[in-house]
Amino acid sequence: MHGNDHLAEALRWSTGTEVEWDQGLSAAAGMAVPVLLAAAAGHISLGLAASAGSLVASGVGAGSSAREQAQELASVLAPAALASLAAVLASGHGWLSDAILVVLACAAATLGGYSRPAVAAAMRFVLFLVIIIAVADATPNRAGLVLLIAAGALWTSVVSLLLGVLIRRRRRPAATAASANPQNATAAQKFARWSRSLKSLAGWQYTLRLGFCLGIAGLMRSLWPEHHLHWIALTVAILLQRQIDSASVKSTQRTLGTALGVLAASLFLAFQPPAWGLGLCIGLLAGLRPWLKARNYLAYSAVMAPLVLLLLDGGGPLHAGVLIDRLLATLVGAALVAAANAIMRRVLQTPA
Repeated sequence: MHGNDHLAEALRWSTGTEVEWDQGLSAAAGMAVPVLLAAAAGHISLGLAASAGSLVASGVGAGSSAREQAQELASVLAPAALASLAAVLASGHGWLSDAILVVLACAAATLGGYSRPAVAAAMRFVLFLVIIIAVADATPNRAGLVLLIAAGALWTSVVSLLLGVLIRRRRRPAATAASANPQNATAAQKFARWSRSLKSLAGWQYTLRLGFCLGIAGLMRSLWPEHHLHWIALTVAILLQRQIDSASVKSTQRTLGTALGVLAASLFLAFQPPAWGLGLCIGLLAGLRPWLKARNYLAYSAVMAPLVLLLLDGGGPLHAGVLIDRLLATLVGAALVAAANAIMRRVLQTPA
């Protein structure tokens, strides 16, 4: 694909997927309300911590039944809960925290090869692990942080379930009929397939790329602790995908969208918006997320990155040095992902 065609495809707007309004509304309310309430009480950092818990539960659709929606919520909340507990326990130990992060992320990446749902759970675990470690490093009361995250996740789940009831009542009966699903593989078949995959290098390629990128990110953070380089690991967690995609359109969309989103959010924070403005901005970005994900992945990435950034850095003043550090960290993270993909592709293509 030529450069112009590649860019045109990256910017192409899709209209084929329908998005229910409840996904955006529950995400917006779930993430904005904790921040606005905390801002009114003069404790914006508490609202941001709760909103981090809301992030993982936001965007879950109504499904065809309450049971289906509850199952989907459980599937996204479970890995996030494990990641939160692990992150709180691992944080605050300097270079050892970075080493624990690499070990836990690699373990999740390896176990994720078991099935497609496990792939999604592993990627959620890794992303939320990186986010919560960054939050916990700046939080003295880590037990309180766990409670705030749980409260935010619970609040968003309740909003999502209530809106799901309204959505399902408005649908025509035909729209809620469950479609027949193809027969899934048994647990024994999944385990056998997963075990076979681990006997070849290809079965370890995601784990190795993730460990390489997060290891370098942790090393750089240890070498230059005076700089704000936690965004390197965050960029890796956002950009690195299980399948290697060097020059694919989606890779371009993720990288360009993340860079633009970080720049936009950094400039927004540089003007030191009022706490209520921060809450409204978080709600707007959260509400757009589910819709943009179905329309254009570049736009989705440009919303996802600043949403995470506002949760991490929205509670304090921002100076030019932090802005420069964050932009450089984003570029370094993107370069690490590109290098890991290129190296692994070359290794896999080399004849045994």
